[in-house]
Amino acid sequence: LRKKGAGKMDVNATDGERGNVQAAGGGPMTSLWSRVSWKKPLSLTYAEESSENPHLERTLGCFDLLMIGIGGTVGSGVFATAGLIAKSYAGPAAVLSWILAGFGCILSGASFMELSGLIPSAGSTYAYAYHSLGEMPAMIAGCLLTLEYGVASAGSARSWSDKFESWLHQMGVEGPVWMKPKDSSIDLYAGLLMSLCVGIVLCGMSAGKQLINIVTVTKISVVLFIIVVGLTKFDSSNMDPFIAPEHINAVDQVVFGWPGVMLGASASFYGYIGYDEVCCLAAEAKNPTRDIPRAVFGTVVGAAFLSTLATLSLVGMQKYTEIDVAESYGTALRHVGYHWAAPIVEIGEVFTMPVGILIGFLAQPRVQYTHKICDNVGTLIAGFGLIGIAVCIPFKYLWDFISLGILLAFNLTNTCLLAVRYRSCLCTPACINSASNPTAAVVALFLGVSWLSAYHIQESLLAPRGSTDHWYMHTYGPVAAAVFSVASGRYICRENGWNAL
Repeated sequence: LRKKGAGKMDVNATDGERGNVQAAGGGPMTSLWSRVSWKKPLSLTYAEESSENPHLERTLGCFDLLMIGIGGTVGSGVFATAGLIAKSYAGPAAVLSWILAGFGCILSGASFMELSGLIPSAGSTYAYAYHSLGEMPAMIAGCLLTLEYGVASAGSARSWSDKFESWLHQMGVEGPVWMKPKDSSIDLYAGLLMSLCVGIVLCGMSAGKQLINIVTVTKISVVLFIIVVGLTKFDSSNMDPFIAPEHINAVDQVVFGWPGVMLGASASFYGYIGYDEVCCLAAEAKNPTRDIPRAVFGTVVGAAFLSTLATLSLVGMQKYTEIDVAESYGTALRHVGYHWAAPIVEIGEVFTMPVGILIGFLAQPRVQYTHKICDNVGTLIAGFGLIGIAVCIPFKYLWDFISLGILLAFNLTNTCLLAVRYRSCLCTPACINSASNPTAAVVALFLGVSWLSAYHIQESLLAPRGSTDHWYMHTYGPVAAAVFSVASGRYICRENGWNAL
C-alpha cells in the first residue's frame, strides 16, 4: 500500500525493511503476518512528504485549514439536530448537551492534534494506523474513512436534496418530476450536486479552497445572523425549567432531566463531525506540524461556540415543547414575528450546506492517494462510486454505516496514540530496566476496559424504566465501570513504568 509518489530510493528502503522483518520471521505464515503487521517508519513518511509532488501542492495556510474544518462542521449539525435535541431529549438544557459534546470532541481531537504533529502525512487515521499498528489496521482505517468521508458526503447530498425540494415548493416552483420520482429511490438532485463536487475537486485545491473559504464565511454569517436575531427576541420564561423534569417517552425511554442532557450530548456529537478532515490535508498544508493542530483545535472550539449560542437562541425564542424539528429556526423566527428573517435562514441553509458535502468528498481522494491509487484516476473512481450511492440509496439506509465508520475511526485514532506512546515508552530507561516490560496485551486490556465503561454509560442512558437492568444501569453500573477503567489504567502505567501516559 505504498504511495506511488515516493522516490525509488524510498521504495527500495521500504522493501529492504520488509525483507529484514520477513527474514527474521521464518516460514510463509510468519512472512504473511510480517507483511500485514509491517509498520511504516517515520523516516520513510518524512522522505515521501518532502519529495516533490505535483499533485499535492502545499498551498493551505492555517486560515484555509480552519475554514475547511469549520465549513465541514458548523451549520449542518445545528440545522439538523438542534431542534430534535431541544424538543425530544433535553429541553432548554440542550445548551449543556452541546457543551458536553464539545468537551468530548476536544479530548478526542487532542489525539488528532498530537498525531498530526508527529505524522504530517495525508490520510489522517490511515497514516497514523500505518505507522503505529501496521498495514492491516491501516487498510481497515482506509475503509472506515471512506464511510466517514465519502459515503457521508453522498448521504448529506440526499439530505440536501430534500431541503432543496422543500425550498422550491415554498417558492411555488415545482421541479421536474423525473429528477426525484415519488415512487422511486432515485434522486438526481443529489447526483448532480455530487457531480459538481467531483468537478471542483478535479480542478485542484487552489481553485477549491477559494470557493470553500467564501461559502464557509457565508455559512458562519448565517449562523451569526440566527444568533443575533434570535437573542433579540430572547424570552427567559421559555427557559423555565432549565432542566426539564424526567419523562418517559413512547418507547419507554427516560428523556429530559440529566439523562436527557447526556442523551442530547450523544446526539449533538453529530454536529462536531468533520474536525478531523483537516488531518487528511496535511500533505497540502504549508506548515502541517504547526497548522494542523491549530486548525483542529480552532474547529472544535469554533463549532462549540457557534452551536451552543445558536441552540440558546432557539430555546429562548420558542418553548421547547413547541419547536418544529424539521424547520426549527424558520418556525421559531416566524413565531416571534420575524417573518422576513425566516426565508434568509432557509436560503442560507440550502446554499451553504453543499460546502460540507464538498469538504467531505475533498478528503476522500487524499485517503486513496495515500494508500496507492494515483491522482485524478482515484478521484474519478471515488466520484463515480459516490455519485451512484447518492442517486440510488436513501439517507436513512446510509446513516448506520456512516455512524459505524465514524465511531471506529475515532477509536482507532485513539488506539494509535496509545500504541505510539507505548513504543516511545519502550525506549525510556525506566521501561528498559523494568522487570516486566509492557506488552501489546496491556493496550488491549486497557481498551477493553474502556469499551466496557463506555457500554455501561451508554446503556445507563438508554435503559427504559421498568426493565430488568434499569436499576443496575442507573446506579452502580456506569460508576463502577468508569472507576475500574481509570484505576486499571493507572495501575498498568505505574507497574510498567508507562510514564508517557
